[in-house]
Amino acid sequence: MQAIRKFFPTSAPDKRLESTRPLNKTFLLGTASITFASIFASSFGSFLFETRSARREAAQTIHAKIFEAAEQAQRARETFLFVGEHERNVSLCRGRAVAEILRAEPEPLDEARLRALAEDLQLDTIDVVDGSGVCVAAWPAATVGHDYATKPETAAFLPILDDSTLEIAQPLRESVTKPGLFYQFSAVARRDAPGLIEVGLRSERTQAARDLSNLARFIGSFQFAKNGRLFVYQNNKLLNDAETSRPDLNLDEIPLGEIFTVSVDGSACFAYAERRDENLFVGALPQREIFAQRRSTLILIFLANTLLFFGVFALISLLTRKLIVDGIVAINRSLAKIVDGDLGERVDVATTREFLELSNGLNATVDALQGAIDEVKRRVDKELELARRIQTAALPSVFPPFPERREFDIYAENSPMASVGGDMFDYFFVDENRLFFYVADVSGHGVPAALFMMKTTALVKNLALSGLPLSQVVAQTNRYLAENNDATFVTAFFCLVDVATGRLEYVDAGHNPPFLRDPDGKFREIEPQISLLLGVVDDAEFESATLDLAPGAALVLFTDGVTEAASATSPEQFGVRRALKTLDAVATDAPAAQTVRALFDAVETFAAGAERSDDVTALAFRYDGPKS
Repeated sequence: MQAIRKFFPTSAPDKRLESTRPLNKTFLLGTASITFASIFASSFGSFLFETRSARREAAQTIHAKIFEAAEQAQRARETFLFVGEHERNVSLCRGRAVAEILRAEPEPLDEARLRALAEDLQLDTIDVVDGSGVCVAAWPAATVGHDYATKPETAAFLPILDDSTLEIAQPLRESVTKPGLFYQFSAVARRDAPGLIEVGLRSERTQAARDLSNLARFIGSFQFAKNGRLFVYQNNKLLNDAETSRPDLNLDEIPLGEIFTVSVDGSACFAYAERRDENLFVGALPQREIFAQRRSTLILIFLANTLLFFGVFALISLLTRKLIVDGIVAINRSLAKIVDGDLGERVDVATTREFLELSNGLNATVDALQGAIDEVKRRVDKELELARRIQTAALPSVFPPFPERREFDIYAENSPMASVGGDMFDYFFVDENRLFFYVADVSGHGVPAALFMMKTTALVKNLALSGLPLSQVVAQTNRYLAENNDATFVTAFFCLVDVATGRLEYVDAGHNPPFLRDPDGKFREIEPQISLLLGVVDDAEFESATLDLAPGAALVLFTDGVTEAASATSPEQFGVRRALKTLDAVATDAPAAQTVRALFDAVETFAAGAERSDDVTALAFRYDGPKS
């Protein structure tokens, strides 16, 4: 506990706490006022209740009208059937009378006599047909000579010619000679000779009953409420008159027995549908009519509640700002300065006891934080200095490294972004004439990358000195690095050169292709190999490639901190093109150190003023040919 108190000291009690009013008591009256907001909720609840009631009332009204219309239509159909049956019986009776009269007095069978019979029996047409089915006498005389077999409506009577006991009465149909007039036609067998007698009776009662039973005419005039409309569909066809309004409906998706919304002439309506027999009845009531009373009532309630709500809201806002918001703003302002690094800022808000306690707690926390930061900074600086020394010791630092060898010149330089970094390089002889050198880049920065770099350096050197082929050295290094590793990887370019012959063997492990100077003095990129990074796939295989270095050839290996260096004045990077241009400007006989320094100077000049984003490393190898 003493150790904790050392880093988090407790401030002295503030005497103002005794005279400061607690926040809960101060804010009690203000929070009680918020309950008046329930008035708004009450208004909204009233709105929902009125809306549901209006919809329910619309459904009940339409249901009642559909029931009334369906019952009225049913009664009209029953009346039509009854009247039609009566009229068919009447027409058959009068047809028998004509047959008896003609049996008693067959002659004369002419138009005048049939006209007199029609007037006496109140018939509109009389046709006398012989045994071959041809009309031989008629009133009116227009049908004389008509062959009954030629038309379906008259051919229906021909079975009487074969069976004189038959009597046929057809349903009400339109007259052929008098379009627009509907007649009750019936036929009986002749008594005086083979044949039949057809009579036509234009029944006003039957036609009136038929018109009444026709839903297409009946429903068009059926309205309810003030602007309610009723629509009837039969076989998905609207029976209402074509001139009437048509609702915007998808008949396959109409919910039966519940209220839904539909548009009629651009007006939103509540609709309700029921299926009666083979007919679909749809009633529609304009929403404006249903909601007329609700709207006026709720508008008054809403306006009153709104005025009250805004008044109460203004008071609550003022109270909240005075008691809470101003204090929070002041604390946040001080915290912003503290976050920006001003640990000398003091929080001093004393409007309530709670704010005063919070201010004292924050000030104590900042004081403790300042002490902890100073302590941690001292430790980190000490640890980083130690890590920097260890990393520096792990990288070659003596140049020229092999002063007794005249076949080549080699130089490398590393500039970490932080105190320590993840770039590495190394060079050493594996036997009398073969020089092993490489440049690598560990993902990430700082101490973790530096530790991984040192592990990689040790692995590569031990494996290379063991005598393994170059591709196996890289594969074994990858296998060791991939063990228990799921976050860090390494890119590298490994070279093994025989200084006696100039034969260079190399392996590219996902690294930037190095620059090679051809005999013409110009640098170019080596064709990159397709290979995996180190430390990712433990069983990855790596292949090596070779090339022959002529005396005067030079090879420059580098990390992506060179080509990806950013400019402070433009979004461009240093890039490969600038790197090649810089190297081409170096003399072909210049020492390797001059080549590296020229590249570093160009990068530093290009990135002057920009924040460093990566470590920068470069290694130059110049081959001068076998010693004489």
